[in-house]
This record gives sequence, C-alpha cells and structure tokens, in this order.
Amino acid sequence: MLLALFLIDLAAGLILFLPLVGRRNAGVKFYRLILITTGALAACAAAAHANAHARELAIDDGILIALTAFVYVVLRYPKRFVFQVPAALLGAAWLALAIVSWRAATHATMIWSIAGALASIAILGSVNLAMILGHWYLVVRGMPIDPLRRLTIATLVSTIVRIVVVSAALTLTWNEIAVRQGIFFWMRALWGLLGPLLLYPMVWGTVKLRSTMAATGILYVDVVAVVIGEVLGGWLSAIVHLPV
Repeated sequence: MLLALFLIDLAAGLILFLPLVGRRNAGVKFYRLILITTGALAACAAAAHANAHARELAIDDGILIALTAFVYVVLRYPKRFVFQVPAALLGAAWLALAIVSWRAATHATMIWSIAGALASIAILGSVNLAMILGHWYLVVRGMPIDPLRRLTIATLVSTIVRIVVVSAALTLTWNEIAVRQGIFFWMRALWGLLGPLLLYPMVWGTVKLRSTMAATGILYVDVVAVVIGEVLGGWLSAIVHLPV
C-alpha cells in the first residue's frame, strides 16, 4: 500500500504541475512523455494495490490508466473540449485517488489525509517535474527559462507547505515520532525537508544565470533527498496515522 501511495503521489504531482510548464514552451512531446510516465506509474500502483488485495483501488488505478491514454490520444487538439474536459478530469481524478490512497495506507482522518496528500503531491511533483524539464532543455534548444523558473519557485513553496503540515502533525505525536522513531524521523526531516530548503538557493542561482545543465544536476540531488524523505514520511505516517 505504501509503495502504491508513493507512486500515486508522484504521478499526481507530475500531472498537476504540468500547466506551469506550458505546452507552447516545451512542446507536445514533453506532455506525451509526462503522460506516458504517469500511465506507467499508475500501472505499477495498480499492481501494488492488487498485491495488497486492495481491489477497489486497483480498479481505480486502471480507470486512470484508461483516462490517461485517452488524454494522450486527444493531446493534438489542445483548444477543443475533447481535450480540455478529459484533461481537467484527469487532474481531479489523480487528486482524488491520492487522497483516498493516503487514507487507505495510513488510516488517517479525512482532513489529515487531504493535508498529507496535497503536501506530498506538491513536493514530489514540483521537484521531479523540474528535474525532467531541466533535461528537456537539452532536447529543445532555445526554450524560454520561465517554465523552469516557475517550477523552481514551486519547489520552495511546496517544501514550506510540507514543513507546515509535518510540524502541525508533530504537535500531536512528538513523543511517538521524534523520540521513539527518532533516527528515522530525523533522517526524514534532514533529507526530505531541510535538504530542499538548502538546495533551493543553488537551484535558483543557476536558473537566474540560465545554466540549465547546472540546475538539473542540483535538482538530481534534490530529487534523491525528497524521495528518501517522502518514503520515510509515508512509513512513519502509517505508524501514527498522521502525515509526518
């Protein structure tokens, strides 16, 4: 269940932050790449849910795979309702599935599940999409720097939101998490929360200089830090039923 939760949060983040890139900037091939990636993540999540005997969630994953495939097909019609409506439904469906998966995996209340899902989606989606976009500058020469600049700012905002959610949850479970699970929580905090904050000035500095290759290299480290943090955070959240 925790593996599926991580995959769903990552896929949802990639889809929901995609509008910050802009189809005109990165081109239709970049959108296709993200749709293929999220479809593959949904397939892996479906397998993980099926292995955990979560049949209803596995079916939901399958529905999202089908919807993703449909959006991929109609991507050539960006100004028509045949694309705009399914694309909006796809974003809403990923968000809803992430919240449901958070509640199923961590047994948190609905409010905490919503907070945990939104915070995890934000930090995973923004950082990973920024890293992928950084590579795309090697494919599309002369692409404006604005998309990467917007995603870089989004990584900072997402990190702050994640810190706020974790801090709020800690007020209810400090002894259980920070003391009893100390080594795992502090690894989670140092890698997944403090790490992105410390790396942000370096990423922002390279983006301002339009050095996309340098920014991508730093974003690699950022991705590793965030993934470690969110994996540990998901495991700790399942223990205390709160998004830590």
